[in-house]
Amino acid sequence: MKLTKEEIKFIDNYLIINEVKYWDVRLELLDHIVSAVEDKMTHGGISFNEALLEVHHGFGNRIHKGYTYNLDFNKALFIDDRGFKKFTLQKQKEIRRKHRVNYRKTLVSFLISKSFILEFLILLLAVYTLYQFNPKTAFLAVLIVCLMLEVLKICIGSFEKANRKSLNMQMAMTTGTLFMSLNYFVIVGFNNYYEDVVTKPYLIIITFYMLLFPFLRHGLNCYQVLLKENKKDYNLLIT
Repeated sequence: MKLTKEEIKFIDNYLIINEVKYWDVRLELLDHIVSAVEDKMTHGGISFNEALLEVHHGFGNRIHKGYTYNLDFNKALFIDDRGFKKFTLQKQKEIRRKHRVNYRKTLVSFLISKSFILEFLILLLAVYTLYQFNPKTAFLAVLIVCLMLEVLKICIGSFEKANRKSLNMQMAMTTGTLFMSLNYFVIVGFNNYYEDVVTKPYLIIITFYMLLFPFLRHGLNCYQVLLKENKKDYNLLIT
């Protein structure tokens, strides 16, 4: 037994009211709930309301202190949403793990690609040339390049509706936060350690950022691929 468009729309609104704020989580839940409700209606011979309520309970949404089985259908659906919150937290862990696995799997192929090798050689030549002129300028140049890779993540997706309230994209942005924190401690540590040195050994910190660049660049590449896939899923949701 297939649900009508009105019933599917009801389930979608029910998820929104229950504060499933990430649209990609909502899309996954919608697909799961629709299938489960259809299965219960077909094989259990029960109504849409009864089937949806059973599925709702199946997510653990019945532990609110005011919950009783005497509640009417609408109150029972919206009095407790803790099960969905737990589901979202679990999805965060799964997505984070998925991103890490995908990053590792595609890292080598990206690093040996002709486009990246050419890009890295150009950067290396530019930094080397600047270093001959002024080591500090070379350091600032490679630092800005690394920072721009993370800034680009924000820029390329800032106008995409698919990025807004997407758990998938939110998890993809966490690497940028980690880099910004690491970047701060590295620079502060370098300056403190060589505070009394007149001519600071900028080659050390330049080498660090040059080694870091390939990993950040690959992170941006993964983000761009993910952005395209996310946009397709979002278009599926709105249609």
